[in-house]
Amino acid sequence: EKSATPREKSATPREKSATPRNMTTTPLEMNTSPRDKTASPRERSRTSSAESVSTVEKPSQDGAATTPPPGSSQEIEEPAPVIKPKKTVGVCATCKENIIGHENGCKALGSLYHVTCFTCSKCNDPLVKKPFYHTDGVIYCEECYLDTLEKCEVCNTHIKERILKAVDKQYHPECFKCTDCAACLDGVPFTVDTNSNVLCVSCYNKKFAYRCAACSQLIVSEDGAETYRIIAMDKDFHVACYKCQVCDAKFSNEEGQGCYPLEEKLLCHAHFKELSAA
Repeated sequence: EKSATPREKSATPREKSATPRNMTTTPLEMNTSPRDKTASPRERSRTSSAESVSTVEKPSQDGAATTPPPGSSQEIEEPAPVIKPKKTVGVCATCKENIIGHENGCKALGSLYHVTCFTCSKCNDPLVKKPFYHTDGVIYCEECYLDTLEKCEVCNTHIKERILKAVDKQYHPECFKCTDCAACLDGVPFTVDTNSNVLCVSCYNKKFAYRCAACSQLIVSEDGAETYRIIAMDKDFHVACYKCQVCDAKFSNEEGQGCYPLEEKLLCHAHFKELSAA
């Protein structure tokens, strides 16, 4: 106390009444504005102690306390921020190097990659946050993947999903249609004419099937079974229609049971003799 300077003696009662609790006041309380003049005695005491934080006395080298000159301020130095090292999140599946920091890595196909390593195998464009395709162990961007696909013979666009192959060509299933009636031929029988036109069986038969001279119906296969036709008098007949037009007796290769044409009619031997004698 004997070595106290005159400045210490002139300390105001508010400084003496500061409690240790106010020494830890946050910066928000230190910035009390002048309008706090109307505060109650208890509030004023807190304000004074808040101001005293910036004038804490420091002991001198000889043990005496020193006080900053009036009006001076002391800046509280903040500690430098501690920069924590970024965490290793895994090993890149492409380059086999460590991936440092989450922002430098990505996950795809069940593996981890550097953002710079996860690229299109053909054009090397980065694929992070972009659609990509994985086929036969190769990763493609969308554009390069489409270039690997076959094009439809009809619409000339890439076939992205199911492909239909017929007559050594590729089609979208919905594009493979009959040339005449436009019926879809996906999963149904079809045939091709001499001009390589794809036709359904019905349209093919209408254009190319033989017509029976007896019943006037087309001679076509039923349920995919093999079809036979009989040619007689330069005409075509169903096997079932090849019979006598008088008694319906069927013709055969046996003696006396063959066909005996008379005046454009198919006759058995008996009716041939009867009508030719008349």
